[in-house]
Amino acid sequence: MAKMKMIIDCDTGIDDALAIAYILSNPDIDLIGVVATFGNTYLKDCIRNSIGILENFDRYDVKVYAGSSHGLNEGSFEKHTGSDPVHGKNGIGDVDLGENKGSVQDVSGIDFIVDSARKYGQDLHLVFVGPLTDLYKCIEKDEEALCEVGKITIMGGALTVQGNRDIYSEANIASDPLAAKKVFSSKLKIDVIPLDVTLKTLFRVKDIAHWNSSNKAGKNIYEIARFYYEGEYGDEQIGGAMHDPLAAFASYDPSIITNWFPCNLTAEDSGRTICTFEELNLKEKRHRVALDVDGKRFTDTYIDMVSKLIEKCGL
Repeated sequence: MAKMKMIIDCDTGIDDALAIAYILSNPDIDLIGVVATFGNTYLKDCIRNSIGILENFDRYDVKVYAGSSHGLNEGSFEKHTGSDPVHGKNGIGDVDLGENKGSVQDVSGIDFIVDSARKYGQDLHLVFVGPLTDLYKCIEKDEEALCEVGKITIMGGALTVQGNRDIYSEANIASDPLAAKKVFSSKLKIDVIPLDVTLKTLFRVKDIAHWNSSNKAGKNIYEIARFYYEGEYGDEQIGGAMHDPLAAFASYDPSIITNWFPCNLTAEDSGRTICTFEELNLKEKRHRVALDVDGKRFTDTYIDMVSKLIEKCGL
């Protein structure tokens, strides 16, 4: 059986890094590229972090491409004040992974995604776990090709819970609400993994303590995760929500989601995600939103798979 081909588009902070680790750990997924975009930190740092995480796991074969540096309505990007306490100044918990051996590719991330969609069609899964600026630009370039891929999964939004940017909005959507609105109004069928389910996938430091006693790759990813688990809610006993890893996992195995809600979404200017009034009664639903998850199966499987990935990295 052929491996599932996957591209992840991410604003590589800590949970993005943990999502990349999951994809690398899954023997049934062929990660054909990572597209870095702005969000948790600046584009240049997200590029560096993406390359660094791949090299931490000895995956020099996976290439990194540059996506957008700012939102559609913005001429530049300023990092949100809430990012540093959660992701660290460098985006990955202030852990130093050393100088990158590889470098970003010359082809743009938008062109890479669209070209891959044209080439692989149904065999390709696209996972977007940052602002949706890149996805909108891909739609603008070739919407039909994007409609033909096997699955598009995004991490974003909050329907039945409070947001993490403000009381209503989630950070990825709020970072470029215009792009999100345009994406949701397109013809694409999209699986949406919002805070409603990611907040039910909390890890604690003690759950992954064994990573710290393994090799360099394990120690690095442990320290990155530890910063996040202590920083997101200020208490390592509470842990941290696995926002982006759950989106990657659900793209591969949607059965991890135990309640999918079909709807047609939109994004308001504030970043709030909500079902559209105009399309509420339409028979066709373009989106399905995850509202419940088998959190224990996810966390147990994730820890086991990434532990095996770490073991393969030697000393």
